[in-house]
Amino acid sequence: RGPPPRLWRRPDRGSLLEELWRRRCARIGGVSMTGGPASAYARAEWSATDERCALLHLLARTGGAKRALEIGSFCGAGALALAEALPDDGEVLALELDEFSVALGRKFQVKSPAGGKIRTAVGRAAETLRDLIGREPPFDMVVVDADKEGARQYFDLVWATPGFLSEGAIVCVDMTPFKGQAPLRYAKFGFPYRWEAASGQEHIDALRAAVRESPVHTAHELGNLLVVRRSG
Repeated sequence: RGPPPRLWRRPDRGSLLEELWRRRCARIGGVSMTGGPASAYARAEWSATDERCALLHLLARTGGAKRALEIGSFCGAGALALAEALPDDGEVLALELDEFSVALGRKFQVKSPAGGKIRTAVGRAAETLRDLIGREPPFDMVVVDADKEGARQYFDLVWATPGFLSEGAIVCVDMTPFKGQAPLRYAKFGFPYRWEAASGQEHIDALRAAVRESPVHTAHELGNLLVVRRSG
């Protein structure tokens, strides 16, 4: 028997991931989801937490994933945690709408030995996913961590498209309210001024119910992450 899988742990002080978390807290104060500094509604807390990174790393490592797809990468902390779990010839394809967030994360990814495993596509997730059909080898792991309104569409597409997933693949969906939500309106009264967004809870609940009622899926939920596999 080989050695047990290496578990991911919170980065040491001064490490690349620790520095990325610190920088995104300092700089994601005025980020537009369509690129460049603007009136803020992207939030620093949207970045994958240390607990989320640990879970993604564990799932990828124990599942033997070689190719991973992240739909909604933000600053790329989760993508880097995934990349560190993959073998040397593994790859993470990260989809992200905002160029500013990608550029911020890439400064740290390129310094990591695992950073070369990450490839990023900037644009709207639905359009990019459709472009991937028939052009990419199957993915062993998919992480959906984008807008809640689109999560069901992304989820259905990856499962329904022949050859998109490998045998035994897992699809993980973030179930955190408000995370990744586009703004509804700008609150002009009170201080500080802020964008207001819907929680997306109704879409979260609908997706959770659909998965539980599905005869072809099995799922469990860990740390606001719904982990889905094919039944049998």
